[in-house]
Amino acid sequence: MLKCRERYACPVAVLSSKGDDLEAVVERVVATRDRVVVERAGVPAAIMVSPRELEGLEYSVDLLSEPKMVRRILEGEAALGSGNLYMGEELAVLDPDGRFVVRSVAGGLTVHPVPRPGGDGSWGLVASMPARQSLDELQFHVADAVRSFIFGRLLVEPIVAGVELHGFLARRLATRVETALVIYRLDTVKRLVRLVEVLNLGGLVGQQENRHW
Repeated sequence: MLKCRERYACPVAVLSSKGDDLEAVVERVVATRDRVVVERAGVPAAIMVSPRELEGLEYSVDLLSEPKMVRRILEGEAALGSGNLYMGEELAVLDPDGRFVVRSVAGGLTVHPVPRPGGDGSWGLVASMPARQSLDELQFHVADAVRSFIFGRLLVEPIVAGVELHGFLARRLATRVETALVIYRLDTVKRLVRLVEVLNLGGLVGQQENRHW
Protein backbone atom coordinates (compact mmCIF):
# COMPACT_ATOMS: atom_id res chain seq x y z
CA MET A 1 0.00 0.00 0.00
CA LEU A 2 1.27 3.50 -0.84
CA LYS A 3 1.17 5.74 2.20
CA CYS A 4 2.86 8.84 3.58
CA ARG A 5 5.49 8.74 6.29
CA GLU A 6 7.08 11.61 8.20
CA ARG A 7 10.12 9.83 9.59
CA TYR A 8 12.24 10.47 6.50
CA ALA A 9 14.32 13.59 5.88
CA CYS A 10 11.75 14.98 3.44
CA PRO A 11 8.07 14.21 2.77
CA VAL A 12 7.86 10.96 0.82
CA ALA A 13 5.40 8.22 0.03
CA VAL A 14 6.23 4.65 0.97
CA LEU A 15 5.68 1.63 -1.24
CA SER A 16 5.53 -1.35 1.07
CA SER A 17 3.16 -3.80 -0.57
CA LYS A 18 3.65 -6.01 -3.65
CA GLY A 19 0.04 -5.34 -4.49
CA ASP A 20 0.61 -1.68 -5.30
CA ASP A 21 0.14 -0.65 -8.91
CA LEU A 22 3.71 0.08 -9.95
CA GLU A 23 2.66 1.95 -13.08
CA ALA A 24 0.45 4.27 -11.02
CA VAL A 25 3.32 4.88 -8.60
CA VAL A 26 5.65 5.77 -11.46
CA GLU A 27 3.03 8.15 -12.85
CA ARG A 28 2.83 9.84 -9.46
CA VAL A 29 6.60 10.22 -9.27
CA VAL A 30 6.75 11.80 -12.73
CA ALA A 31 3.72 14.07 -12.22
CA THR A 32 4.37 15.32 -8.68
CA ARG A 33 8.15 14.94 -8.22
CA ASP A 34 7.39 13.00 -5.02
CA ARG A 35 10.03 10.59 -3.84
CA VAL A 36 8.78 7.10 -3.13
CA VAL A 37 10.64 4.89 -0.68
CA VAL A 38 10.43 1.19 -1.49
CA GLU A 39 10.46 -0.87 1.69
CA ARG A 40 11.33 -4.52 2.06
CA ALA A 41 10.05 -6.08 5.28
CA GLY A 42 9.56 -2.59 6.70
CA VAL A 43 13.12 -1.53 5.91
CA PRO A 44 13.90 1.08 3.20
CA ALA A 45 15.51 -0.70 0.25
CA ALA A 46 15.38 1.85 -2.57
CA ILE A 47 13.98 5.24 -3.55
CA MET A 48 12.10 6.11 -6.73
CA VAL A 49 12.63 9.61 -8.12
CA SER A 50 12.00 11.13 -11.52
CA PRO A 51 14.98 11.52 -13.87
CA ARG A 52 14.67 15.32 -13.71
CA GLU A 53 14.67 15.28 -9.91
CA LEU A 54 17.73 13.01 -9.86
CA GLU A 55 19.55 15.21 -12.36
CA GLY A 56 18.81 18.28 -10.25
CA LEU A 57 20.10 16.57 -7.12
CA GLU A 58 23.28 15.45 -8.88
CA TYR A 59 23.96 18.91 -10.30
CA SER A 60 23.41 20.41 -6.83
CA VAL A 61 25.89 18.05 -5.20
CA ASP A 62 28.48 18.63 -7.91
CA LEU A 63 28.14 22.42 -7.84
CA LEU A 64 28.27 22.60 -4.06
CA SER A 65 31.53 20.63 -4.12
CA GLU A 66 33.09 23.40 -6.26
CA PRO A 67 33.29 26.60 -4.14
CA LYS A 68 34.42 28.63 -7.16
CA MET A 69 31.25 27.68 -9.05
CA VAL A 70 29.04 28.60 -6.09
CA ARG A 71 30.82 31.94 -5.73
CA ARG A 72 30.24 32.74 -9.40
CA ILE A 73 26.54 31.93 -9.07
CA LEU A 74 26.27 34.23 -6.05
CA GLU A 75 28.14 36.98 -7.89
CA GLY A 76 25.71 36.65 -10.79
CA GLU A 77 22.80 36.92 -8.37
CA ALA A 78 24.37 39.99 -6.75
CA ALA A 79 24.82 41.63 -10.15
CA LEU A 80 21.15 41.11 -11.00
CA GLY A 81 20.12 42.48 -7.62
CA SER A 82 22.30 45.59 -7.91
CA GLY A 83 21.25 46.45 -11.45
CA ASN A 84 24.44 45.29 -13.18
CA LEU A 85 22.45 43.60 -15.91
CA TYR A 86 21.28 43.77 -19.50
CA MET A 87 17.65 44.13 -20.48
CA GLY A 88 15.65 45.18 -23.52
CA GLU A 89 17.81 46.33 -26.41
CA GLU A 90 20.92 46.00 -24.23
CA LEU A 91 20.61 42.22 -24.59
CA ALA A 92 22.11 42.58 -28.07
CA VAL A 93 25.56 42.43 -26.40
CA LEU A 94 24.93 38.74 -25.67
CA ASP A 95 24.70 38.10 -29.41
CA PRO A 96 27.09 40.60 -31.05
CA ASP A 97 26.83 38.96 -34.48
CA GLY A 98 23.03 39.11 -34.40
CA ARG A 99 22.65 35.43 -35.20
CA PHE A 100 20.03 34.54 -32.60
CA VAL A 101 18.12 37.75 -31.89
CA VAL A 102 15.96 39.65 -34.35
CA ARG A 103 16.69 43.32 -35.00
CA SER A 104 14.08 45.52 -36.60
CA VAL A 105 14.83 47.91 -39.46
CA ALA A 106 14.85 50.73 -36.94
CA GLY A 107 17.62 49.03 -35.03
CA GLY A 108 15.49 47.88 -32.11
CA LEU A 109 15.80 44.43 -30.61
CA THR A 110 13.17 41.74 -30.45
CA VAL A 111 13.84 38.95 -27.96
CA HIS A 112 10.73 36.91 -28.60
CA PRO A 113 11.13 33.57 -30.36
CA VAL A 114 8.15 32.15 -32.19
CA PRO A 115 6.02 30.25 -29.62
CA ARG A 116 5.62 26.53 -30.12
CA PRO A 117 2.18 25.19 -30.99
CA GLY A 118 0.05 25.06 -27.85
CA GLY A 119 2.50 27.23 -25.92
CA ASP A 120 1.66 30.27 -23.83
CA GLY A 121 4.09 32.58 -25.65
CA SER A 122 7.63 33.56 -24.82
CA TRP A 123 9.12 34.97 -21.65
CA GLY A 124 11.14 38.14 -21.10
CA LEU A 125 14.84 38.08 -20.31
CA VAL A 126 17.37 39.94 -18.18
CA ALA A 127 21.00 38.81 -17.96
CA SER A 128 23.71 39.54 -15.42
CA MET A 129 26.92 41.19 -16.56
CA PRO A 130 28.99 38.23 -15.25
CA ALA A 131 26.87 35.89 -17.42
CA ARG A 132 27.71 37.96 -20.52
CA GLN A 133 31.42 37.92 -19.65
CA SER A 134 31.36 34.14 -19.13
CA LEU A 135 29.56 33.68 -22.44
CA ASP A 136 32.27 35.64 -24.26
CA GLU A 137 34.97 33.42 -22.73
CA LEU A 138 33.50 30.15 -24.02
CA GLN A 139 34.82 28.37 -27.08
CA PHE A 140 33.11 29.67 -30.20
CA HIS A 141 30.95 26.61 -30.93
CA VAL A 142 29.94 26.29 -27.27
CA ALA A 143 29.04 29.99 -27.04
CA ASP A 144 26.93 29.66 -30.18
CA ALA A 145 25.06 26.69 -28.72
CA VAL A 146 24.43 28.59 -25.48
CA ARG A 147 23.20 31.69 -27.34
CA SER A 148 20.89 29.52 -29.42
CA PHE A 149 19.49 28.00 -26.21
CA ILE A 150 19.11 31.35 -24.41
CA PHE A 151 17.30 33.11 -27.27
CA GLY A 152 15.39 29.98 -28.24
CA ARG A 153 14.15 27.23 -25.98
CA LEU A 154 14.87 29.07 -22.73
CA LEU A 155 12.43 31.86 -23.60
CA VAL A 156 9.77 29.46 -24.87
CA GLU A 157 9.67 26.80 -22.17
CA PRO A 158 12.01 27.80 -19.32
CA ILE A 159 10.23 25.68 -16.73
CA VAL A 160 10.97 22.41 -18.52
CA ALA A 161 14.19 23.54 -20.20
CA GLY A 162 16.15 23.13 -16.98
CA VAL A 163 16.16 21.08 -13.79
CA GLU A 164 15.63 22.52 -10.34
CA LEU A 165 18.61 22.71 -8.03
CA HIS A 166 18.37 21.85 -4.33
CA GLY A 167 19.61 22.83 -0.90
CA PHE A 168 21.65 26.03 -0.82
CA LEU A 169 21.04 26.42 -4.57
CA ALA A 170 17.27 26.00 -4.37
CA ARG A 171 14.96 28.19 -6.51
CA ARG A 172 17.48 28.13 -9.34
CA LEU A 173 17.43 26.03 -12.48
CA ALA A 174 20.29 24.57 -14.52
CA THR A 175 20.66 23.37 -18.09
CA ARG A 176 23.68 21.67 -19.63
CA VAL A 177 24.54 23.00 -23.11
CA GLU A 178 27.64 21.42 -24.63
CA THR A 179 30.35 22.02 -21.99
CA ALA A 180 28.50 24.90 -20.31
CA LEU A 181 25.97 24.96 -17.50
CA VAL A 182 23.38 27.73 -17.75
CA ILE A 183 22.05 28.88 -14.36
CA TYR A 184 18.87 30.94 -14.19
CA ARG A 185 15.89 31.94 -12.05
CA LEU A 186 12.26 32.44 -13.01
CA ASP A 187 9.86 35.21 -12.08
CA THR A 188 6.59 33.47 -12.90
CA VAL A 189 4.50 36.55 -12.08
CA LYS A 190 6.32 38.78 -14.58
CA ARG A 191 7.12 35.81 -16.88
CA LEU A 192 10.77 36.80 -16.73
CA VAL A 193 13.90 34.67 -17.04
CA ARG A 194 16.81 35.97 -14.98
CA LEU A 195 20.05 34.65 -16.47
CA VAL A 196 22.39 34.32 -13.49
CA GLU A 197 25.58 32.76 -14.85
CA VAL A 198 27.02 30.55 -17.57
CA LEU A 199 29.54 28.13 -16.06
CA ASN A 200 32.31 26.67 -18.21
CA LEU A 201 32.53 23.00 -17.25
CA GLY A 202 35.33 22.52 -19.75
CA GLY A 203 37.60 24.31 -17.32
CA LEU A 204 37.17 21.42 -14.90
CA VAL A 205 38.69 18.80 -17.21
CA GLY A 206 40.77 16.42 -15.11
CA GLN A 207 38.72 17.21 -12.00
CA GLN A 208 35.44 15.58 -13.07
CA GLU A 209 36.01 11.88 -12.37
CA ASN A 210 33.16 11.79 -9.87
CA ARG A 211 31.03 14.52 -11.46
CA HIS A 212 27.72 13.91 -13.23
CA TRP A 213 28.07 16.68 -15.84
